[in-house]
Amino acid sequence: MAGVPAVPLRDDPSYRWESRRSALVIAHPGHELRLYHWVERARPLVLVLTDGSGHTDHSRLASTTAVLSKANATPGSLYGRTSDRELYEAILAQNADFFLTLTDEIARILHEQGIEYVVGDAVEGVNPGHDMCRLVLNAALLRIEQTAGRRVRNFEFPVEGPPYEHSDNESEGVRLVLDDDAYRRKLTAAKNYTELAVDLERIVSTHGEQMFRIEYLRPVRYGLEIGQLFEHPAIYERYGERQVAAGLYQEVIRFREHISPLAKRLAPSKPQ
Repeated sequence: MAGVPAVPLRDDPSYRWESRRSALVIAHPGHELRLYHWVERARPLVLVLTDGSGHTDHSRLASTTAVLSKANATPGSLYGRTSDRELYEAILAQNADFFLTLTDEIARILHEQGIEYVVGDAVEGVNPGHDMCRLVLNAALLRIEQTAGRRVRNFEFPVEGPPYEHSDNESEGVRLVLDDDAYRRKLTAAKNYTELAVDLERIVSTHGEQMFRIEYLRPVRYGLEIGQLFEHPAIYERYGERQVAAGLYQEVIRFREHISPLAKRLAPSKPQ
């Protein structure tokens, strides 16, 4: 589209991201809204870990399916199979098998579909589900590289924070500045996603509506060691403490007690 500059995925100008097979891997339905215009143009295969039900029984998948249909993107075979509650319970229970199974399935899907680059939630220390999604995705890409000898390029985007403005090497990322038509379509998609109205209002009030004009895919330069990427205690720990005090949660998810040990379990075994 005219007026929407894009940066190639690497220095070689012949390597254009729109012509490459891509995937979007997100923890919850609704995250695709942060990259709506990229989704329109890349038309990725979309994998979603949970149904977005939170602490209710109401799934958000139908709304995300409508967004993806409008953008001509394709839901994958891993698409909201588990509830948010089940995901958080697996973290608290240190259920490594749960996450190892997810890792193996994502690796298989990405490899079988010939995915050349993948985009997923960034680690922000805000939501443990988002951070676990990134860990599972990174572990899946390590498995593909180890078993198939093929490297899938790996990118991230913030779900809660403002879009990244730049990376260490601009030529390795993708930066989109939306023109008026693209921006209007994105805002319409966001405003039609009624289940996220409160979250969107909070993000807009914090960063401003104009933040949605920029979409930036930043190369991921870390693996399964993520503790250095955010301040401690994590925001989700402080939030969990308040919820426990209010009687809404029984236990707090903590990085060092729950997330970090699972990250170690996700590391692929060394070849014999």
